[in-house]
Amino acid sequence: MSIEEEGTIIEALASIDKQLLNNPKFSPFPLYKGLIKSYLQLIWDPQKNAIYEDCASNAYGPNKEFMPLLDDVNFNLYPNSEITLIVHAD
Repeated sequence: MSIEEEGTIIEALASIDKQLLNNPKFSPFPLYKGLIKSYLQLIWDPQKNAIYEDCASNAYGPNKEFMPLLDDVNFNLYPNSEITLIVHAD
């Protein structure tokens, strides 16, 4: 999905979740016996305000500038960024 607005990774994930809520045929949720119902729930730990440790991030702005999302979830994303988040299944 494409997010063209500026904001944090948390805001971007919330925006994607909202889009999927409005278009459930595109949603991969629920996952894991129905317990996980959104990307935010899958990727972000709200108690620590951090991306879960078992996730990996490959995030770059349009000019290939690195974005340290694992270190700082409050980092403002560059418009038109390419972000890949990988969730490791345990």
